[in-house]
Amino acid sequence: MVPAEISVPTYVQRLLLVDRTAPQREGIAILEGILSGEAPFEVKNAAEATLTTVQQELNTSPRYEVIRARERLRGGLFAQTFPAPLMWEQIDGLCSEYGVDAVLVLEKFSSDFVITDKKKMIKKTVGTGKDAKEIEVQGIYLEGLAAVSAGFRLYDPQTRNIFDQANYDKTNLWSAEAETRTQAVALLIDKVRATQYVGRMAGASYAHRIAPMHVTINRTMYDKPKSNPALAKGSRLAQVGQWEEALDSWHQGLNQINDRKTGGRLCHNIALAYEVLNDLEDARIWAGRAFTDYGFKKGRSYAQEISVIMRQEEIVREQLARDTN
Repeated sequence: MVPAEISVPTYVQRLLLVDRTAPQREGIAILEGILSGEAPFEVKNAAEATLTTVQQELNTSPRYEVIRARERLRGGLFAQTFPAPLMWEQIDGLCSEYGVDAVLVLEKFSSDFVITDKKKMIKKTVGTGKDAKEIEVQGIYLEGLAAVSAGFRLYDPQTRNIFDQANYDKTNLWSAEAETRTQAVALLIDKVRATQYVGRMAGASYAHRIAPMHVTINRTMYDKPKSNPALAKGSRLAQVGQWEEALDSWHQGLNQINDRKTGGRLCHNIALAYEVLNDLEDARIWAGRAFTDYGFKKGRSYAQEISVIMRQEEIVREQLARDTN
């Protein structure tokens, strides 16, 4: 688990999510949609996907109990800048109605989807069966670029402070090619799904800003050279989840080494086992030994990574602490 980018006060335990992207006036919203090529319902769906992702991501963290507001407030649909903040009386009312400690608001939201095309030679299969072959023909290559700008505010009613204000601009590119533009468009993602996808990217990014999150870490485990049976056996044990037995095997393997490289790999694997068993101090020590005792360069970087994780865990514990006042 990695810490949040910012540390929200620990007395904030119940968090309300509010959508403030309803248009101020429907007529103007329709006009803006015509000018931007985005219908208001399409932007609304993308904003909904953004907030839903915020909620889903926050629910994977033990940091908050997350509640979603039923109402959709008027504010920043198509907006490029943040609207005026909500009044504290309105924030107090939401906190009282939903029984929460703070309010996270999607204040503004805009999206765009631009398609560009160019002529390009593409490959085409002609014939069937044994007679099938690939030829090059003139075709059309399309690129669709989706962009979203999502602005969030976190209101803290206890201190009467907007604790956080952040804007996330996200983009993603898709492509398709075919003999005709019509065929290529049919293969390209449509703008509704594209803007929803990018909106979810923005929502996930903001969730990671305010809550500790689990992440996946990839590690290397060595099972060679086969001339050290304990190294290979320990790796097999680890692959079936028997990490303590694997640890014993690798320790035994240190008595059988005949070259520095094997010793470094054994120490690395021992460090890995301690990390899996959540003994980070021993993991750091053994990763360091892989470098200091055997000159295994990857051990140095591994020891540094473990040190970073240990510091992160301290921050996470502070961020997850419960306010007892």
